[in-house]
Amino acid sequence: MLVLESDESIVELDRKTLYRSVRRHGCHEILEYRHLRAFEEPLLAVPDALAWCWQRGGHWKTRVREMAEEIRTV
Repeated sequence: MLVLESDESIVELDRKTLYRSVRRHGCHEILEYRHLRAFEEPLLAVPDALAWCWQRGGHWKTRVREMAEEIRTV
């Protein structure tokens, strides 16, 4: 099960992309995906919470640093 956070501005693009990709990779019979809002799937809030801590800096950033697998400065 793949859960994507629902963003009405790109849901249709997500669906088209996923439709093509799961068929191309032969997993259309086993992969299920859904668009949900954060209140429907609490784990969708985790990346936002980590990003908040990182941006806040100080001890907040220190607490989440080990959870960051890769850091890119743009």
